[in-house]
Amino acid sequence: MPELTTEQLSLALAITAGVALLTFLITLIVGLRLRRIRREYRMLLGDKDEQDLVAAAGRAVQQMDGLGKRLDELYNRHETAHVGSRRALQRFGIVRYDAFEEMGGRISFSLALLDDHGDGLVLTSINGRTEARTYVKPIAGLNSEHNLSDEEREAMAAAMANHGRSQGATPISQAR
Repeated sequence: MPELTTEQLSLALAITAGVALLTFLITLIVGLRLRRIRREYRMLLGDKDEQDLVAAAGRAVQQMDGLGKRLDELYNRHETAHVGSRRALQRFGIVRYDAFEEMGGRISFSLALLDDHGDGLVLTSINGRTEARTYVKPIAGLNSEHNLSDEEREAMAAAMANHGRSQGATPISQAR
């Protein structure tokens, strides 16, 4: 075998060191990527290390099916509640006025409380200097078996228009 000079040995050593350094860097990069993949794999599988990826996917599909069923159940409950709420008193209208010429301050009022079908009641309070009278009249289909005053009709119209927020009615916060 021919004798190698020190220059040739130094060159061979440098090449070997470069290859070793390159191999170390590649191993380090691959190790870091493998660590990240393992962490993501554990997150995907959860705390149960004995499961494989197929079992985790099956479990996720079962959970999605269960969530779909629960969502359908919630939708049905929502629809039932929505239909039931149409019978609740949710439309209101209030009209304040001076029932007597000598009285000021619009302390008399008519308040209509109705559901979506126009059923409910009208509460009227007529206030004078020495007495106050309160009347409640039942309403069915926007009609009453009792005679309604103009103010009571206006309160009913306000209640049915935009859920009681019409221009002709006094907002409930200002009615106090």
